This record gives sequence, C-alpha cells and structure tokens, in this order.
Amino acid sequence: MKSEGSFFQRKIKPLLQHKVFSLILLYLAMVIIFTVWAALKNGQWNSFLRITIFRNILNSLVISSFLTIGAGCLLIAGHMDLSQAAIGAFGSMVLATAIKAWGLPWFVGIILALLLCAVFGAVNAFFVTKLKFPSFIGTLAMASMVKGLMYLFSSMGNGGVAANINFSNKATAFLGTGSLAGIPLSVVIMVIFFIVYGLIMSKTAFGMKVTLMGGSPVAATLAGINAAGITTLLFINSAVLGGVAGIFNAAKLSQGALTALTTNQFTGITAAILGGISFGGGAGGMGGAFVGLLILNTFQVGMGIVGVNPFWVNVFSGLLLLIALAFDFLSQQRQKKALAH
Repeated sequence: MKSEGSFFQRKIKPLLQHKVFSLILLYLAMVIIFTVWAALKNGQWNSFLRITIFRNILNSLVISSFLTIGAGCLLIAGHMDLSQAAIGAFGSMVLATAIKAWGLPWFVGIILALLLCAVFGAVNAFFVTKLKFPSFIGTLAMASMVKGLMYLFSSMGNGGVAANINFSNKATAFLGTGSLAGIPLSVVIMVIFFIVYGLIMSKTAFGMKVTLMGGSPVAATLAGINAAGITTLLFINSAVLGGVAGIFNAAKLSQGALTALTTNQFTGITAAILGGISFGGGAGGMGGAFVGLLILNTFQVGMGIVGVNPFWVNVFSGLLLLIALAFDFLSQQRQKKALAH
C-alpha cells in the first residue's frame, strides 16, 4: 500500500495537477456540449460527433499550428511577434512568384521564401535586442513593411499588382492536400513539429534557458545566458514558422495571396495563451499550446454546426482569449504573492 501511495504521489498526482490535463478535460466537456447541442438542434445525435468533423478540425489546425509554435516559444521567453501573419503571407507570395514567374523548382521556391522570412525575423530581433524596442512595437512596424514588400512580389508574379498569384505544381499540391495512409500529409508534419518543439522546450538546456529568460530575466543574466542570441534565434524561428504557415496555405490553395493568413493574425498568440503559455513569460509548453489550438478550432467549428452567427463566433472567441488572459494574470499575481512571502 505504501508503494502504491508513493506511485500515486510521484506519477499520478502530478499528472492530474498538470495544466494540460485540465485543458483536456475542458476539451472533452466542450465535445459533449456540442454533441448534445447539435443533436437537439439538428435532430441527429451524430451531427457533431463524427470522424469527418474531427478530420476537418485537424486539417483546420495545420496553418495556425506553425504560428502557434512560433508565438508560443517567443511568449515563453517574454516576447511576442505581431508580424507572423504578414510574414507568412509574404512567404506565400514569394513561393507563387518563384514557381509561376521565375520558373524555379518548387523546393527552391520554398527555400527562398523561408530564407527571406528568416531575414525579417533577424530584423525583428535587431529592433528588440539592439534598438531596445518593445517587441510588440518592433514587430508591428515589421508587419507594415512586409505588407508593402508583398506588392512588389505581386507585380513580379502577375506583370502588375494583383491580390492573388495562381500557380500550378504537383509537388506543392501534394504537400497541401496529399495523404499518407489516409492521413493528410500536412497533419503528419504538424504533429511532428509539435513533438519536436515540445521536446526542445521541455527536455533540453535551450528550452530551460528560454523559460528562465521569460520567468526571471535577472536570474538569466546572472546565470550567464546569452539572452540576445537566444532572442534572435526565437524571432528568426517565429518568422520562419510564419513562412511555413504561408507555404502550406499557398500549397493548399495553389495560390499566393496578399490577404493570406489575415484571419490568423492573433490565432497563434490566442491558442498559446489559451493553452497555458503565460503572457508574461516563463511558463507553458507545446503540449498545452496544441490543446489550446484544438479547443479554439473545435469551438469555432462547433459553433458553426449548431448555427451560431459567424459574427458571434468571433465575439465568443475573443471572450475565450479574455478569460485565458484573466486566469494567466491571476496566476501571475498568486506567484508574486507567494514569492513575496
């Protein structure tokens, strides 16, 4: 009995107290609510609880997932990136222009797009680490500049400025819509990214440094952590993942668009905070970020199935973020009081 109690205290209790476990329970409660609501609304018990619905939810996660990972890593370090969506749209325009106007192989177009996105990330880092701009100001300015540069690629890709650049390529079409053993390739890649980044942030020295930077910048400095170097890597990573999101969007639609990812502007940050990554930095992980993204997208899909007006869906999504921020703020206040005593 003693060993069983010890096992419960060491293994089971920490699991039950983990933030991700609470999020999973919240998700299951949401699924039950939408299942009952949809059944009452449509007269069919499986209006919501269907394999096709959850496959569509997973598919809808893909583009936002890369934004969530990049935003989550930065938030843990105490920074944010408001230029991700614009950089992602830029990446989609570069890929489309490279294939359609320049006749480059698809993989060269992807490499070129990601390299240019990385440059924007490095400039963001320069604003923050060297010029000492608050991250939200520096990245907001970058978003504006990137949107201007998108028109340049739009004119090159179309022979004149246009909102979209349509292209045709079998490899990118497979990347965006193909499947492996019945599972969408994009979903497989998304899961791999979450696993790899989850392990990096929770099991490596680099991840521990990022968390310490966000939780206690003074302690990080005293520990000899190269905060400027790590911040630069995180901003480049965020921009590149924004580019990856844009590439998947372009691959799925066979189109680069000036307005690509517009609706995803704050999705990554919202999902990360909803998933337990602290807005103030120093807490959270990729597991919670994934569940937060799953909750957000399932909520939006579920509200559509039960017939709620899309405008109200946006309102309620904003309320979800507000609630998550409120809980995060209260948690930070409790931690400060605990440290004070």
